[in-house]
Amino acid sequence: MTEHLFKITGLRCANCANTARKALEQIRDVSAEVNFATEEAIVRAPDHVGVAQIIEAIKAAGYGATEIRDDLDVAAAETDTLGRARFWLAVVCALPLVLQMPLGLLGMHDHLSATWQLILATPVQVWVAWPFYRGAWHALKLRTSNMDVLISLGTLAAYSYSLVLWWTDSPGDVYFEASVVVITLVMAGKILEHRAKQSSASAITRLLHLAPKTAWQLTASGEFVSVPLADVRPGDQVRIMSGESVPVDGVVVTGQSAVSEAMLTGEPAPVEKAEGDKVYAGTLNGDGTLICRVTGVGRSTVLAGIARLVSQAQGSRAPVQALVDRVSAWFVPMVVLIALLTLLYGGLLLTDWQTGLVRAVAVLVISCPCALGLATPTAIMVGIGEGARQGILVRDADALQRAASAAVVVFDKTGTLTQGQVRLTDVVNVSAGPFDRMQALALAAALEAGSAHPIAHAVRAAADESAISALPSVSNFRTEAGVGVFGQIDGVCYGLERWTNQFVQGGADTITTTTSELMGEGKSLSVLTYDGLPAALLAFSDTLRPDAIEAIKRLNRQGLTPVMLTGDQPEAARVVAAQLGIDDVHAGIMPAGKAGVVSQLMMAHPAGAIMVGDGINDAPALASASVGVAMGSGMDIAMESAGIVLMHNRLTGVPEAVSLSRRTLSKIRQNLFLAFIYNVLAIPLAVSGALSPVIAGAAMACSSISVVGNSLLLRRKQQKD
Repeated sequence: MTEHLFKITGLRCANCANTARKALEQIRDVSAEVNFATEEAIVRAPDHVGVAQIIEAIKAAGYGATEIRDDLDVAAAETDTLGRARFWLAVVCALPLVLQMPLGLLGMHDHLSATWQLILATPVQVWVAWPFYRGAWHALKLRTSNMDVLISLGTLAAYSYSLVLWWTDSPGDVYFEASVVVITLVMAGKILEHRAKQSSASAITRLLHLAPKTAWQLTASGEFVSVPLADVRPGDQVRIMSGESVPVDGVVVTGQSAVSEAMLTGEPAPVEKAEGDKVYAGTLNGDGTLICRVTGVGRSTVLAGIARLVSQAQGSRAPVQALVDRVSAWFVPMVVLIALLTLLYGGLLLTDWQTGLVRAVAVLVISCPCALGLATPTAIMVGIGEGARQGILVRDADALQRAASAAVVVFDKTGTLTQGQVRLTDVVNVSAGPFDRMQALALAAALEAGSAHPIAHAVRAAADESAISALPSVSNFRTEAGVGVFGQIDGVCYGLERWTNQFVQGGADTITTTTSELMGEGKSLSVLTYDGLPAALLAFSDTLRPDAIEAIKRLNRQGLTPVMLTGDQPEAARVVAAQLGIDDVHAGIMPAGKAGVVSQLMMAHPAGAIMVGDGINDAPALASASVGVAMGSGMDIAMESAGIVLMHNRLTGVPEAVSLSRRTLSKIRQNLFLAFIYNVLAIPLAVSGALSPVIAGAAMACSSISVVGNSLLLRRKQQKD
């Protein structure tokens, strides 16, 4: 299966998106998601289904489609010349009709004659409204309904009725102005709505505009020449001058400078860069000049990856959207039925078909489900875009909704609550054997020579500081996950194992006292063993993240319960938890068992649990939680197990992500309320005759704009929890 991304034009409501989706899924083995707010379609099709066939299916449904091939080619909204021409013709024709309305209300009869109204209304009804007719026809062919059906039925009814009165010269008021003004207002509302949606999606545009379009490339002659970014390849060398934006991902070859990465991570403080450090496209160089070797350009940069992630997330569907879709599917047919009953009521019971028609038209116009279709996706677009601006990458709308309702936040300890910079602080001999500190350290460093674990780094660093020049050779090396490393040195079996209470039984009397003292200081312990017996204790310490205590306090204020989950010894874990103010501690848990603990916590807390880890060793636990939050280096967004990635690596990003999720879900609820309240209040008013078709058209346009505008309020700066 191949996944394609298309820009869809001509979508006027959520049901239009459903119509396009149904048209696509009529192709065998094709599945599709069409997002009304982003006006994009994600199509998954087998290899034998070509792009041309997909586009043809979309066109057959009455919409336009263009494949989006390059994530960095920002598809700035194409200028719809024909659409604008239709709109301005509608405005020109509607103005005389609008201006003469007050004269009629004042009883002045020198306003436009029915013939002039017909002349003004006909081009609008025939040519300007043609896209509505086409959309309605395609929707009905696919046995569905949408906004086009309502607008077409309402305006055609008013126009046709007025045309019959004019043709037969029958007494009664004509309603040419109603059909014209309604079409004009709907088109104006769609234009304003489109601009608002563009504003809500501007987070991606801002990201994509960060990287410059040219770079100073090193030529064979040794000179730097400005070339288009498309001519730069990985392995090339580029120069980044003071004050310039970095055009590519790369590694510094020469030079020193402070680079602002705030546009990617949200961190205001510049990051010092020197030889061997990584730089990223879109960041801003400071005072120095850097020469870098290119590692990524264009769509292979971290910036492009972030843009793809944000775009996909903004186009994803929140679980709450399923209910909205079910309501929308039945909404239009119910409105048509209400309008028909209103017409029959006016004609048969009130014996006034003209009144019945006007009321029915008002019902059809006021009930367009545009606001309902925009309620959820626009809030998601703005929320996820705002998160990206703050350095919080949300993978999809489902993660956003789940984070808002979670009751528990589970933290891994090492590298998450602590900085992950483990140091070896103590080496204590606990056997009668000849193991002084240097010998024990040399043996431990030899065993950890090939390991990437933080403990291994700490042991090797301590050996280097102690000037141990040569390490003994290790044979039959093996690793046991969650236990330790083992091997043979000079024919003796050695191991460096995580501390457990079983070693108390096999060691000297000093073990109990020593371990109690070290664990009381919050240190983690490992045991150097020979032939399975304890030889020396190695104690390690790690410092808390500077913002860890603040993050826990903010989560408590948000009503969330923090939990520590660690493979460390219970005594040491409780010391760290007490410093942070965490009461619930699960210590001594093997990596494979962490996912099980998270599952148990989720059973105890049905509202859900957030798991916060480093995205590597904690991958199973991250995947088991309602939402996984990965604490990364800030630039690695390939943590597939996490629903949320904190680019800036700040622990306070966790309560910020929860706050963002809750605010977004709150906006969705507000938007749904606004969308429903318009129809709950307006349909009875239209049925009773208190709402004219013209006012109904204006109210319908306002409902969509108010929903989008309410979503944009998510951009307001919020106070800390």
